[in-house]
Order: sequence, then C-alpha cells, then structure tokens
Amino acid sequence: MVHLVDTVDVAAEDADRYLEAVRSLGVPVMTDAGAGFVSCASTAPDPGGHVRIQVVWSFSDHGHWNLIRRNLVLDERWYRYGARLAALRTGGTRRFYRPAAFSPS
Repeated sequence: MVHLVDTVDVAAEDADRYLEAVRSLGVPVMTDAGAGFVSCASTAPDPGGHVRIQVVWSFSDHGHWNLIRRNLVLDERWYRYGARLAALRTGGTRRFYRPAAFSPS
C-alpha cells in the first residue's frame, strides 16, 4: 500500500473553503479515478494566521497510481479541483509514503 500525502498551507480565512473543495470536488474525482480516501486533517491557525491541511490518499502501488493519474487527466473535474486548490494554497508538499514493516495494516 502506498499513501499519497498532500500537506498544504492556507491562510486561516481560506481553510474552510479549502476543506470544502477537498470534500466536494477532490473526494469524488479522486475516488472515481481509483484512489482510496484515507483522511483529511487540519491544524489550528498558527501565529502568522496560516493553517496546515493534510489530505491522505491510498493505492496499491505506483502502477496503480499511474492508472489513477491517467483517469484524472481525462476527467474535467480534476482541472476544476486543481484550480480551486491552487487559488487557496500558499505552499505545501506532496510525498509518497510506504508503511514500515512493523506498522499495523
């Protein structure tokens, strides 16, 4: 199992809009493309007025990820979702994680 972890920074006043975009746009398009929705979480605003949001997706391996990516680029909803998120985020990272051998499944 591979986890795709998107961790983004947004202004505190944009956090609810970002979370709503993940819920209403991201979850449907990503799950229809074949990814599993694992979780979405956010921090409290930091002293600079930013919130960090983490969204985690799962899939079996990188071959499966390539099929998901293909499905996404063929779906016009993916572009609306990306545009909405890009307008709200101020920074962040995308990482692929594999569980350690001793992690519970």
